[in-house]
Amino acid sequence: MEMLGFALLVAVSFISSIIGTMIGTAMLILPPTMIFLGIPVHTAIATSRFSLKNRIQRKYVVPFALAGVIGAVFGASLLTKINEETLKKIIGIFMLIVSLLIFFEGKIKPKKARQKITIRHYFLSILSGIFIGAYIGVIGGGGATVIIFLLILIYGLNFKDAVVNQKAVTLPISIITTIIFVYQGLIEYRLGLPLLIINIIGGWIGAGLMLKFRNIWLKRILVPVIIIMAIRLIFF
Repeated sequence: MEMLGFALLVAVSFISSIIGTMIGTAMLILPPTMIFLGIPVHTAIATSRFSLKNRIQRKYVVPFALAGVIGAVFGASLLTKINEETLKKIIGIFMLIVSLLIFFEGKIKPKKARQKITIRHYFLSILSGIFIGAYIGVIGGGGATVIIFLLILIYGLNFKDAVVNQKAVTLPISIITTIIFVYQGLIEYRLGLPLLIINIIGGWIGAGLMLKFRNIWLKRILVPVIIIMAIRLIFF
């Protein structure tokens, strides 16, 4: 990769890590950028996942995360069996779906967080975790956003608590998928290691900003950008 392209990728990675920490969408931005810069689709997904590395409550996240790991093993193992053109279109379609979820997030009004968690809630978490784990294993982009919505809908968490708790769900899923991608030889370490450092810094900044600013302006800027990138992946 040329120096200019690498500098652009670092800048996008830094910005996406800040945004991703605030509204959970880093993987909707980084992989498409890598693809547009000429990085093979499978490598872009694996390398960006490698680089993305309080009020967490175990009763919300443990069943979700454990089921997610099972789904992630299946999804990550399936990745190399999907050809590049099909994978691009799948990424684009899910980017459009998730961008709509981001845009209409304000319409979902959570109920009071449930103090008593029933078997039904755990059952919904397990089903959701298997699906999300498989989705993150194959696509990744927007998985955190979907988890946030599910935590709001299943447990009645507010948006900020859902953002914090989704990280405990995505972490084990990301670790498992990264291990599988390392085994498959898909990660480009010359890109992944610098991006890992950049994302840690950006995530730290984003965590501070999340507590100080409303994220509505981010959504108004981000959603049109995601839609444009998705259209390009699907049709061009």
